[in-house]
Amino acid sequence: MSDWMTIIFMVIVGVFIGAATNFIAIRMLFRPFEAKYIGKWRIPFTPGVIPKRREELAVKIGEVVAKHLLTNEAVQEKLASEDLRTELVTTANALVREQLAVRTTPRELLTQWDMTAIGDTANDKIAMVLKGQLTQFFAKRNELAVKKVLPDVVHAELARKIPAISAQTLQKISMFTASDAGKFQIKSMIERILADRGKVGGMVGLFLNNDTFVTRMQKEVLKFLGKSETEAVLEALIVSEWQQFSERALVDVMPVDKQEQFSEQLIAEIMRTVQLEKWLDMPVQDWIRPYEQDILDKVVPFLIDTVLHFASEHSAEVMKRLEIGTMVQHQIEAFSLREMEQIVLDISGKELKMITYLGGFLGGFIGVLQGIIAIWF
Repeated sequence: MSDWMTIIFMVIVGVFIGAATNFIAIRMLFRPFEAKYIGKWRIPFTPGVIPKRREELAVKIGEVVAKHLLTNEAVQEKLASEDLRTELVTTANALVREQLAVRTTPRELLTQWDMTAIGDTANDKIAMVLKGQLTQFFAKRNELAVKKVLPDVVHAELARKIPAISAQTLQKISMFTASDAGKFQIKSMIERILADRGKVGGMVGLFLNNDTFVTRMQKEVLKFLGKSETEAVLEALIVSEWQQFSERALVDVMPVDKQEQFSEQLIAEIMRTVQLEKWLDMPVQDWIRPYEQDILDKVVPFLIDTVLHFASEHSAEVMKRLEIGTMVQHQIEAFSLREMEQIVLDISGKELKMITYLGGFLGGFIGVLQGIIAIWF
């Protein structure tokens, strides 16, 4: 055999041995998946390295992920990221717009959730709750004075409006007195007074020009009503009456039977005003749509910020409870060996092929050196 043929032969053998050795070594990382036996004797290097050390590998990967990759600091940094906040707000706003584009009534939602009984009995339940609350309200406050039952805003509003009430009352009385109906009432009153005085009243009536006297009395009454002193007296009278009224116990002002009637009428008015049946058949989106822009611009960002802040503050506790390392370990253990092999090949397939080629290249190079050495020596 010529020298060149010897070198070429050794190169071919070296390339084959180097490539085959690396190929077999790579394959032995996973294969065989199970131990092989000849009789009771287990064949060495079976199963492959990764199947044999699978549990240890899963534990180590879990520890690495928990201690060095998915750390509390990394999670907090991600939660504080403005990009994450913007993405979450955008996604949430898109969901809000999507839901607002749908027309779903509360009654339909109750049907979907198999809760139609709630809608059917809602009126009765609300009325029952209101009845109970009003009963408790009166039971706790019946012995209290009216002024202690009414809110402070009511007292303040009455104090502010009593002067106006006095003025308006006098104005209406003056208008009535100045009218023909008022004049007629004054005339009737004078006639009744004179009639009650018997013969003396009758004799006085003979000497009076009744119409002239009534007109004069009408003017005097109007003059009296127009005085500031009259308004002050009326205002003081109203204040005094209100103070006396507010000092009385609630049960004295409104007896128990009247309280029950009041409660029933109030509840009926509330239910008539609320019109629950109408609301149940009105799309939820129609309630929300007037506030859509505020929800998108204010509510959603506020909720996202609140959730991110809460998650950041409690991330350490959450991660501890999640047991990231154990979770990763269980996930790896749940993979079949064939799936794990495929994942490694998908990620590092090219690199593993290059290792095989490199083995062939080194084997060929060694074959050249062996050929040269064999020829020369």
